[in-house]
Amino acid sequence: MISDKHFKKRLSIVGKKIIERGIDVAIVFNNLNIYYLTGFPRGRALILRPDSDPVLVVPELEFDEADETFKLGKTIAMKADLSFSDIICSILNEFPKKNVALERQYITIELYSTLSKRLEIPEFTDFSQCVLQVRSIKDPEEIELIRRALRITENSIKYALEKIHEDMSEIELAGEIEYAMRKYGAEGYAFNTIVASGPRSAYPHGSTTDRRIKSGDLIVIDVGAKYYGYCSDITRTIVFDSVNESTKKIFDVIIEAMDAAISKISTKVTGAEVDEIARKVIEKYGYGKYFTHSLGHGVGLAVHEEPGLNSRNNSLLSVGNVVTIEPGIYIRGFGGVRLEDMVVVREDKCEILNSLDRILF
Repeated sequence: MISDKHFKKRLSIVGKKIIERGIDVAIVFNNLNIYYLTGFPRGRALILRPDSDPVLVVPELEFDEADETFKLGKTIAMKADLSFSDIICSILNEFPKKNVALERQYITIELYSTLSKRLEIPEFTDFSQCVLQVRSIKDPEEIELIRRALRITENSIKYALEKIHEDMSEIELAGEIEYAMRKYGAEGYAFNTIVASGPRSAYPHGSTTDRRIKSGDLIVIDVGAKYYGYCSDITRTIVFDSVNESTKKIFDVIIEAMDAAISKISTKVTGAEVDEIARKVIEKYGYGKYFTHSLGHGVGLAVHEEPGLNSRNNSLLSVGNVVTIEPGIYIRGFGGVRLEDMVVVREDKCEILNSLDRILF
């Protein structure tokens, strides 16, 4: 678990960013950002000022738990006879409001307009990216929780593969994995489990269906557990019963692309450069048009976080980024192969968090 000293450090980092930007009051609305800063998972708003304690706003029925959880500031319950905007305005009216920042990305236009009118602030500073950027750099405690979430997931895949048989449905296989994740300690699932078999494995995010597994099927398994709030994300593609040479070649290409990207990850490269490294390997073997998504993404409290490993990210990676490396080749009518590992960015290299073999057939 994350201790109060870590929440204090996170609040301090965000507080310094508030001061640097000349902000009088910042309001955090993103639920995961609130959790990241307070340890309470169901807050409605977190109000931050450089010179006073944070104020956590929660539904009235959540007050007792929130008050016991969050020890670094004040917790306020939303009374039934007051609207959300009433509560926010009543708190902000106690503070100077020359420069007020909001996570505009995470509120409705209606709430923005109401707050603007009642507080007489024509335009708020956008604060949407600040906490997300802080979250993108994981400390050792966060990395350990991610590692544990990944171990649970990997052990659950191994458990499920012992149960697989011909005519088993994708839903049944997903159920075995999810049962095992709970059995091994997951508090929940990082995202909806993907089990896509046969020709359906060519759908990168194919939904899990009642299709029955047959001999020779490619089966893409993309799954993640949550452990103390932190996510894992792993993909393995298996071939049920028998594998041919053309399929083996695709696996070889995917693994070469993964290894090429992983070998170059450091604080000296951008997300776009890492994506390009893997893409060039796949293009070299003539499969370029079949790799239809970005190479990877950050993982933490959400399964998709900053930084992205894609052609749009021209920022250098940072020590403590946890990212996925997941090249895929998807051929309509034939099937798809995707393999996904998680790595931690270090100064001159990266550390692979996975222990499960990439080839499971």
